[in-house]
Amino acid sequence: MTLAANRLLPLNGNRMNKFFLGILLFCFSLVSFAQESEKPQDLKIHEVNGKQYYIHVVEQGNTLYAISRMYAVEVEVLKSENPRLTQELTIGDRLLIPVKEVKRKNLEETIDVDGNYLIHEVQKKNTLYSIAKEYNIEISDIIAENPDAENLKKGMKLKIPVAKIKGTEEDQEYIEPAAASPYETHRVQPKETLYSLSKLYDVSLDSILKVNNGLPGGLKVDQLINLPILKTYQDSSSIEVAVFDSAAVKQTYHVVLLLPFYLDLLEQAQDTSYSKSEELTKQLFSKAKYGIEFLKGFQMAVDSVKNLGMSLKLHVFDTGHDTAKVNQLLKKTELKEADLIVGPLYLDEFMLVADFAKRNEINIVSPVKQSNKILLGNNWVSKVITSEPIMVKYMAQFMADSLMSHNLFMVYPDHFNDRRRVELLKKEYLEKAQQALDSGEVAVPQEFLWDVKHFSELKSRFNPEKLNVLVVPSEDQAFVTQLMTMLNLEDDYQFLLLGMEAWRDFDNIDVAYLQKLNVHIVVPDFIDYDHEAMKLFEKKFVEEHNLLPEKYTFLGYDVGMYYLTLLHEYGLNFEVMFLGYQAEFLTHKFEFFKTGIESGYENRSMYLLKYEDFKLKRLY
Repeated sequence: MTLAANRLLPLNGNRMNKFFLGILLFCFSLVSFAQESEKPQDLKIHEVNGKQYYIHVVEQGNTLYAISRMYAVEVEVLKSENPRLTQELTIGDRLLIPVKEVKRKNLEETIDVDGNYLIHEVQKKNTLYSIAKEYNIEISDIIAENPDAENLKKGMKLKIPVAKIKGTEEDQEYIEPAAASPYETHRVQPKETLYSLSKLYDVSLDSILKVNNGLPGGLKVDQLINLPILKTYQDSSSIEVAVFDSAAVKQTYHVVLLLPFYLDLLEQAQDTSYSKSEELTKQLFSKAKYGIEFLKGFQMAVDSVKNLGMSLKLHVFDTGHDTAKVNQLLKKTELKEADLIVGPLYLDEFMLVADFAKRNEINIVSPVKQSNKILLGNNWVSKVITSEPIMVKYMAQFMADSLMSHNLFMVYPDHFNDRRRVELLKKEYLEKAQQALDSGEVAVPQEFLWDVKHFSELKSRFNPEKLNVLVVPSEDQAFVTQLMTMLNLEDDYQFLLLGMEAWRDFDNIDVAYLQKLNVHIVVPDFIDYDHEAMKLFEKKFVEEHNLLPEKYTFLGYDVGMYYLTLLHEYGLNFEVMFLGYQAEFLTHKFEFFKTGIESGYENRSMYLLKYEDFKLKRLY
């Protein structure tokens, strides 16, 4: 029997009761944690013009000095190998790091370099902690490369992966920190080539090479590259620029999680007959599972960031789905002294706490899908899940950048919400397409109001010589199913369907249809179980909890990693955080913008997915 078939096995019967009792105890305790730095890049050796290099992709906040410390090379060597460093560093730039120049100075022992590793010879008083501190690396990274390292012996040789060594910032900076890239990006998938990418985005091969410094080392799977497509942003000229305030950096931060555990049901289940107890416990689990999953993911994030030296006190409270209970919680000292509040998950309870947060000037996070009204008039609120209008605008951008030259349609049923999406999509597409063309007339997509009886009329507009792109901004499952069924019978045409996030949950549609019709969807999150980081996370989670993580576990981890990292780096300067920091973790990307002068922040990051090899794969 596989683990996947037993995700909930450890929570059955008495073990389930024990699990909830553990949460009950946890919710009334104070927990202190420390934080660790972001994960360095996983680099390989590349040969360029007969010489061996590491290739470092510049990230947010990088300086030349930090990069030199990360790879243990002299700054002058980096300047010599990368002549363009007289200019400003830009996120996405690729710097050549000559392997033969990598070295470690000011160490007690001479360090050898072997490919991607430094070789450390264990000394008499060495411990894993002292070695990790010496190289500014995680103990787990040492053990990963040296399974026998848990039993250290003098003379043992340990491989220290260069790519895992953390850079450190000092006062002297040789150039300014990296600026945000003006280009859209794409993460390279297996079997993709420069030619296929040029066709996918309708750009030239030379233009891709130009915005990636010639791609030294070639195209690599999972590599993030720039696209010769300029990003478009909301005009923020009227929004006041935030100023960093060093006084907002504290020694210890108080973080509050407000999640629905329904612990009152647990108390009822323990004080009744066995059969009634089993029924109440099952009811409790079905209600509380999302809060539990989120908490466990958030705890994993706290564990992951504890080595940075951040002092953090985490307070967890049960909100149930009860505004009266939340009102009582707001009287607690822990809420009034909070530096960051995450939750509640339900709208009514969240609005209560958001108003409290505004009055007390506390940053508050909505980690789940909510109406944008939670942002209005409250610049202390940030919203993690991208709203539908932003996703529709993203669809329009994709249409203008990559689909404009094809036979383009908008197909939708006669519903108010669908008509509203179409109007927004059409408006955004025409604006973006006109910007892309600079001059000339933009081809307007052909609109078709769905009626199965008139399918032949739609079919008459298909072109057997071109790709027929059907943009379908509808969540109506019956309509989408009917449309795909009809299109699947048309073997004389090539199709691409661009649809909505809700399509992921349409389990009545055969995946063979989705693949044959080249279905693409825009979504705010994506779980890639084949990604190495996901595999490592799942392995660790199973070891600790004896069950597999679920969707809300990943969400809790990503939210924890993003906000705790920012809290450590910037303190309470959330405006500085949101407007200057982008990140991606297991299933979510983060890139916030301010929705109005007196309003909060929304995450505008999302993924474009397509069906390939009978499953969803990420395009970017």
